[in-house]
Amino acid sequence: MSPNIDSWNLNHLRLRLEPVTRSQGVDRRRRRGSPVQGKFIAGPVDVVWLLQARRLGVTALLVGLALWHIKGLRRSDTFILSNLMLQEGDIQPDAKRRALRALERAGLVKIERRGKRSPQVTLVVRNGTPAAASVPVQTATD
Repeated sequence: MSPNIDSWNLNHLRLRLEPVTRSQGVDRRRRRGSPVQGKFIAGPVDVVWLLQARRLGVTALLVGLALWHIKGLRRSDTFILSNLMLQEGDIQPDAKRRALRALERAGLVKIERRGKRSPQVTLVVRNGTPAAASVPVQTATD
């Protein structure tokens, strides 16, 4: 049975405007979210290392940048690199394998292969410059 439309009062459907009160249990000193949004590479980043990786090809450079990103997240030079970590950058597993092999031959990373599991990668940085990139610096003596 439907209610009589004449007896409906629209004021019953209106929201009551009551002043907003602060609840007693809320602490105003909550931790705020990070102002940095999205992905980033935590520094310092060895530019000589990146320049040497760039000479190995675009994929090797992209994998190298991903390694530096993960290094900043893990706060360690050694970490496990899974295929899922590189999936967002559209780097396929076979391209990852070739790029890691090229970076290893260049002396930029050390890789511990673990059978069918993801490899453990160690970034090799020696005093800010990789061993193969050390070039004598000329000093001005006037």
